[in-house]
Amino acid sequence: MENILGIIANENPTVLLKTVSLEIAEQLKKKINQETMIFVYESPRKVLKLLGKTFVADDIENYKIFLSYQKEVLNNLKDGKEQLYIFDDTNGFFANKKIFLYPIFSNDVFIGAIGLFEKCVRKNFIKEIFKPFAVIMKLVTESLIIEELKEKIGLSENMTQIIENTLDKNELIKMVLTEIKISLRALDIVYWKVEEDNLFKLDSLGEHIPKSMLSLNNSVEGKCLKDDKGFLIIGYDKLKNMELPFENKIKSSMYVPLKVDGEIIGVLALYNRMDENNYKTYKNFDELDLKFLVDASRRFCLALSRINYYNKIKTEIDKLTSLKSSHEALIKLQKEHLDKMNSLHKISQAVRSTYDKNNAIKITLLGLTSGRGLRYNRALYLERDRVRGFLIPKLWLGPNEDEDVENIWKEANRRSLKYGDLIQYLREESLQLPSNNKLTLKLENKLLAYKGHPVLERVVNKKQIIHVVPHMLKIKKEELEDIYDIIKCDEFLIFPITGKFDTKGVIIIDNKINNVPITNIDIEIIRLFQDSIGLAFEMIENYEELREKTKSLEEQKDLMDYYRRFKENIFQNLDVGIVVVDRNGKIVEWNKKSETIFSRPRENVIGSPINFLAEFVGDDIINTIDEIYETRESLKYPNYKLVMSNEEKIFDIQFSPLWNREIGVIEGVIIVFDDVTDIFVLHQEMERSEKLASMGEMTARIAHEIRNPLTVIGGFLNRMLKKQDNPEAVEKYSTIIKDELYRLEGIVSEILEFSRGKKLPKFEKVNLNDLIKDIVFMFEDFFAQKNIRLKLNYGMDPIEIYADRSRLKQVIINLVKNAIEVVEENGFIGIISGVEDLNAFFEVSNNGEPISHKNQEKLFLPFFTTKTHGTGLGLPICKKIIENEHSGKLFLVKSDEKETIFRVEIPLN
Repeated sequence: MENILGIIANENPTVLLKTVSLEIAEQLKKKINQETMIFVYESPRKVLKLLGKTFVADDIENYKIFLSYQKEVLNNLKDGKEQLYIFDDTNGFFANKKIFLYPIFSNDVFIGAIGLFEKCVRKNFIKEIFKPFAVIMKLVTESLIIEELKEKIGLSENMTQIIENTLDKNELIKMVLTEIKISLRALDIVYWKVEEDNLFKLDSLGEHIPKSMLSLNNSVEGKCLKDDKGFLIIGYDKLKNMELPFENKIKSSMYVPLKVDGEIIGVLALYNRMDENNYKTYKNFDELDLKFLVDASRRFCLALSRINYYNKIKTEIDKLTSLKSSHEALIKLQKEHLDKMNSLHKISQAVRSTYDKNNAIKITLLGLTSGRGLRYNRALYLERDRVRGFLIPKLWLGPNEDEDVENIWKEANRRSLKYGDLIQYLREESLQLPSNNKLTLKLENKLLAYKGHPVLERVVNKKQIIHVVPHMLKIKKEELEDIYDIIKCDEFLIFPITGKFDTKGVIIIDNKINNVPITNIDIEIIRLFQDSIGLAFEMIENYEELREKTKSLEEQKDLMDYYRRFKENIFQNLDVGIVVVDRNGKIVEWNKKSETIFSRPRENVIGSPINFLAEFVGDDIINTIDEIYETRESLKYPNYKLVMSNEEKIFDIQFSPLWNREIGVIEGVIIVFDDVTDIFVLHQEMERSEKLASMGEMTARIAHEIRNPLTVIGGFLNRMLKKQDNPEAVEKYSTIIKDELYRLEGIVSEILEFSRGKKLPKFEKVNLNDLIKDIVFMFEDFFAQKNIRLKLNYGMDPIEIYADRSRLKQVIINLVKNAIEVVEENGFIGIISGVEDLNAFFEVSNNGEPISHKNQEKLFLPFFTTKTHGTGLGLPICKKIIENEHSGKLFLVKSDEKETIFRVEIPLN
């Protein structure tokens, strides 16, 4: 026993089990006095392996007795029974020999057998004497298992270090495969990568795997993927009919699926265990190897996932870094553009604050060139001469070539900083700005013809912005030569200053001094600039015209005020008949004029029933009193005819409820008889006077209509200033400002359209039906939106008349548009044309809400409208076009619950 313990203490673990087995065999031989063999049982393969013997026979080293096909022998041994075993080998030491096998147990676990050539009579004796040896064998086996576990634990430690220190995927694969191969003592290890229906050898260690591809459906590796679990195979029989990675027999193999982030990417396969390891009694992989392989593969997959995430994060960080740089540049650019947009707004305000055109030009050019404005080096304004077709230089701002530019700009910036607001700076500096600076004097007596000019005509007539760059100068040198001779710069921008209908002038800007390129964003800002400034220039021009018209209207208003005061004085000096009736129908008041009108003294009438007046005024007037109690509202019969003393009189008869406001009860009815016979003749003249009086109100209405959008624009511009860092808010406020500018433009256009005198139409032959068809086609989408049924009836085709096509088209569009606005969903609009009595006519009808009788009388009065945002000039302008310009008629045929019809008649001649 001391010898065995010494062996255990000093022997190399790789040969420890065999050495101990040899020693035990020698010890037993001494005790039972016959040759002894020690077999160790390998349970995975059901094999008894010869590890120790007391005789010399080299050809039976590590001899194995295979019991997988001898179940009875195996079962007897496991039951503790002695078993005679006869070798059927034809050659070798054991040929045709028999031995007696005695089972060895440790804690009731079958661990091996003792082999004797002769049967031992004392069977229990062998069992007793072998007990301590069985314990020793068990201890040795377990110590070897522990030794191997130490190595496998080293695998986990090494894997941890590899995973923590490796971020390169290819390097990680190579290091992990190497570590697993060494730790599990595999001959070959392969990482099979799955792609569609095949497995491809991504990486491997070993020299026995010639194949680089396996079928997913006919290989053990593919089965591992489909089953999604690792497994161990011992023996070659289980691999029959399967596609193998090499032709040599696979004694044992292990397969583990590789799953990264929930996705199976391949299989890790180990083939055959190396022979030099003698820790075990067998040379195949076992379940413990599989467990360590599964653990290692999980760590491997986690490492791959970590690298994937690391690479993704690194990529995202790189993208974010790049985005940050680009965003910072973009934010800087946007800030510059916002500053320019803010400056643009203030320049527009400054221009709109003056009514002097020359000063407006100075403010405009100063805003374009100021460091607090749009920051261009130079700006030239050329005024349009429509008659001669020339552009005349008016003012050119910027430093001259022979001047000290740096000092000029520094001085300009210093002066601008004295003003807290850009608007104030532009207003005051423009007043001090000379009109005869060096640049302007250089252009004295110079003209640019724009008619027929390939560039300037596009700017003036087509209202285009032209961006001239060096490349363009080379290609179109002759076309731009006259402009270049003035500018002497390779890059500049030409843009028109346009009003609603016409181009007022042209501006040329450049950056000749600092050579800063003009970008597309700059051009878009200039586009907004030209719209705003153009409208302001037009407003300045219209201001003079409007001021003259306003002066004329004020004179007319004074005259109308005189007529109104005169009328009031007449009313004050004329008595009216007043009759008050109580709820019982009795007269309670009767004034002197009533006495005169009805020739009845007051004392004879008070307390009498009102019915006696029926003989003077008729039953309708008497019955109206009851109607007042029902409607609780005033009622008036204007110009009511009564026959008094065989003489026809005209009265305005007013019925008003007599309220007791304290208790909210009508106590009676007040009847006012106003004898208007004398002024009835003057009534028509007075109506005309009232129309003229309404014109006197136009000034206040114009001011009110224009002030509203200007107030909105100013409010949202202030908001925009406060939210410059919010692009969405700036865009939203810009859209509102743009809409209000269009609205303002529309108001001014309609007022000018109506206020201008009779326009000489451009007569041409026009097919009335074709014109109507074109307009119907224009409004097809509007008809569809409200599901309007369109009824067209062309009396004859064609109907040719001499008319101004655009003006007549404006009338038809206005009538059709009005019809669309009043028609409800699923309504109808009718258009009829034809010829009657040497007149061409067309009618536009609709079944919308009828026009009240009260409003019918005012339809064609200026500024009368029932729309929320209307100016009340649409129909008056149409009437002016038809009647004043075309000598025709425009009138309302009828408007009732059935339909509303407007008719236009134009002479055929």
